[in-house]
Amino acid sequence: MKLVLASASPRRKRLLGKIVKRFGVSAANIGERMGKGEPFSSACMRLAKKKAAAVSSKNPGAIVIGADTIAYRGKKNFRKTESEATAKKVLSFLRGKTHYVITGVAVIFPSGKCVKYGVRASVKMKKFGDKQMASYLKSGEWKGRAGCYDISGKGAALVEKVRGEKETVVGLPLRRLRMFLKN
Repeated sequence: MKLVLASASPRRKRLLGKIVKRFGVSAANIGERMGKGEPFSSACMRLAKKKAAAVSSKNPGAIVIGADTIAYRGKKNFRKTESEATAKKVLSFLRGKTHYVITGVAVIFPSGKCVKYGVRASVKMKKFGDKQMASYLKSGEWKGRAGCYDISGKGAALVEKVRGEKETVVGLPLRRLRMFLKN
């Protein structure tokens, strides 16, 4: 049976490759706006389903996996950015603090059945200095990353501890997904 990852993220592709040998990749290219007052857990699962549905419509008969990741602390969320000034503000705010990352996953089966779930992890950031932050910002790795860091890359040096599944922070929690794909 054909399997398609509804994402252009190389990190999600690498993670899915840990549990599945053969699959296709197709970017969903959808708007990723959150509704006003929408809970983060609901938003990431809604967006994951929207991505999976967009790709599923072009791949009949395939199992399609969509995912969306939101980093947040309190009522503030830290979505993807392409602005270095914004990334600097976010990293300055998160420095030395714990925040949360939730990844919503939606799996659409050929029958049309959709299974959605969200997995949350907490991330304690180091009290990194301005010099370390400037060096990280210069790398550009933060672009397009929830929370403005990549825990699977150079951004790992900014993180003190993760509680929960690290793959959640990267963007595709594998434990439950593995179970759904086996069944």
